[in-house]
Amino acid sequence: MTRRSAAELDWLMTQLGTDLQLDFVGPAGWWEDADLAAARSAHGTPRKRDLAVADRLRAADQLLINRLMTRKGELAALGHPDYGSRHHELIGEPNVERTRNLIKLYVLEALRGEPRVREILSCKVFAPHDPPRDQVRIELVVRMIDEPNPRNLVVPFSLEVSP
Repeated sequence: MTRRSAAELDWLMTQLGTDLQLDFVGPAGWWEDADLAAARSAHGTPRKRDLAVADRLRAADQLLINRLMTRKGELAALGHPDYGSRHHELIGEPNVERTRNLIKLYVLEALRGEPRVREILSCKVFAPHDPPRDQVRIELVVRMIDEPNPRNLVVPFSLEVSP
């Protein structure tokens, strides 16, 4: 992938800087199940509701999470064969250092494909329990373009095979 110029990135942020807002069900900072968020409409009666829109930092969090939660190749039919992450291929593997290192590699690879990421300051993948169970935690510190403060994200991931 070729690096984009500052002018191209400015245009891209303008073009892709808003998204439908997602309402994540879990505790703050945990990005698992989500649904579309609703907001009161600025026009019409107070009861009228519409889909909420996320922009700037909230949109940045969502675009990072959506890229990681999407399996690479899942959007190929829509013209985005390289979008997403390969760490989902590791479901069913044991929660050992080798597996966690592969998760980190695949997460870094996925984020490298995101043009609105300026740099990845930190990526830690670890087992939150001792002894390790099927759950791992991915902690990210990412600096977005045109944002002085980095984004801190915690992404849970389960290696457990779903029935």
